[in-house]
Amino acid sequence: MEKILEVKDLRVRFPVFGGVFLRKIAEVKAVDGMSFDLFKGETLGLVGESGCGKSTVGRAILNILHAMNYGVEISGQVLYHDSGKTVDLNQLSRSQMRPYRSAIQMIFQDPYSSLNPRMTVGQIVEEPLKIHGHYSKSERRDRVVWLLEKVGLTSRHAAQYPHEFSGGQRQRIGIARALSTNPKIVIADEPVSALDVSIQAQVINLMQDLQEEFNLSYIFIAHDLSVVRHISDRIAVMYLGKVVELGPGESVYKNPIHPYSRALLSAVPRPDPTATHEDRIRLVGDVPNPIRKPSGCSFHTRCPIVRPSCSEEEPALEMREGRAVACPFS
Repeated sequence: MEKILEVKDLRVRFPVFGGVFLRKIAEVKAVDGMSFDLFKGETLGLVGESGCGKSTVGRAILNILHAMNYGVEISGQVLYHDSGKTVDLNQLSRSQMRPYRSAIQMIFQDPYSSLNPRMTVGQIVEEPLKIHGHYSKSERRDRVVWLLEKVGLTSRHAAQYPHEFSGGQRQRIGIARALSTNPKIVIADEPVSALDVSIQAQVINLMQDLQEEFNLSYIFIAHDLSVVRHISDRIAVMYLGKVVELGPGESVYKNPIHPYSRALLSAVPRPDPTATHEDRIRLVGDVPNPIRKPSGCSFHTRCPIVRPSCSEEEPALEMREGRAVACPFS
């Protein structure tokens, strides 16, 4: 398979300011050495507990963190491959990044806050076409209608405002907006977490249909493992800003190797009223503070199979059973 994106040793640090003069007194290591590849036409699922850095990874790839957070420090490489050329998105300024924004789009988590309430649906979907496209007014209007129909809406919805729609419909509008510039990569940041379960299935199926039709590559960020399993070709499990396991979706889901992956997957609800909870792995303690991360393996403070050496040396990702795992003892 052909690579379309390579993330190499990505690190994101947010400053913490304090004192009378608001000086930098600490930093949050939100992403701490992430590396993974994305192939054309595939879906890579990114899972982990809240606060592990999933959304930050997506925003770092889009190169929008500098505009959102003062003093953020980003290092590593985000290599985008297109038409035989390779560019490191992390090294680009805001103006230099603009030509690539049409190729990499994002579906945001909250459909209630990601749409401008003062714009009609037609204007929301048309806006990227005005910025990145070379269409006439009539061509833009026709494309907006075509996109709305693709996501299960109609042309009459173009004149309405976001508050007139349900959560599922708003997320469909967000998907139409993301698809307006013919992107090659779509980063979906928990696109169904704010929706009812029945609506989640509709949106996921819609995304899969659109992926097949437009040959899209997805980075699907979520904490709901059952949703990730349904849509992902590969799954990357994150803990405190690092990948602890990465491999084919079904094998990671059915037979997790890393102790954190096992604990995460054992907590997935089962639709069986007679099932027992004896096999559920209950982790001790809370997720450590990212300002003061534990030495060695970040998971050793909660790990059920911890060894004395775990607090001394940080484990590297090693290939085992067709996947990468960051634990020599599992």
